[in-house]
Amino acid sequence: MKKTILLFVFAIVTTLTAQAQMQAPGVGIRAGANYSGFSGDDADNLDRMFGFHAGLTSQFYLTSDNFFAIQPELLFSTKGAESKDDTFKYKISYLDVPVLARINAGPLYFEGGPQASFRIGGDIESNNVNIDDDLDQFKRTSFGYAAGIGLAATSLGLSIGVRYNGDISKLNENDNVSDARNDVFMLTLAYMFSGR
Repeated sequence: MKKTILLFVFAIVTTLTAQAQMQAPGVGIRAGANYSGFSGDDADNLDRMFGFHAGLTSQFYLTSDNFFAIQPELLFSTKGAESKDDTFKYKISYLDVPVLARINAGPLYFEGGPQASFRIGGDIESNNVNIDDDLDQFKRTSFGYAAGIGLAATSLGLSIGVRYNGDISKLNENDNVSDARNDVFMLTLAYMFSGR
């Protein structure tokens, strides 16, 4: 975990150093809906459920025409899955830290890159009653990737997009229990305050 955190810090410092020679970074907010589930061999009996995400986004432009940027984010994100009859739910909260490469091609943008997720809370519910809020069976840190596409109104600072993020890491601490992983589709809105 320490090596991964150092890798993320190195990536951000490198980006900031390169950015110092370019224009000011864009800083903004992002929020939207999650449609999450678990993927893997042991997740066949579970359905997706709705959640949300919200947080900070930024863009460090690496070209003078803003065509290419590095986009680090810090997002609070609710994920999980539920039984097919909606009586049993896994509800898990994370801080997601994606560091994405972004291509701005006119009104269209494309993004993709690695993501680290840090579990900060959640519970397991049965018939809308909390039966377990000690989720130590789930890993505190997971690693994955994110990729998306969207439309941006650059002059207004607004964008809307769809994004998929999936974990490479297994969800459970005990590798003998399950190979389930987080699997999330996102509808996301962003507003950039600066750097437009």
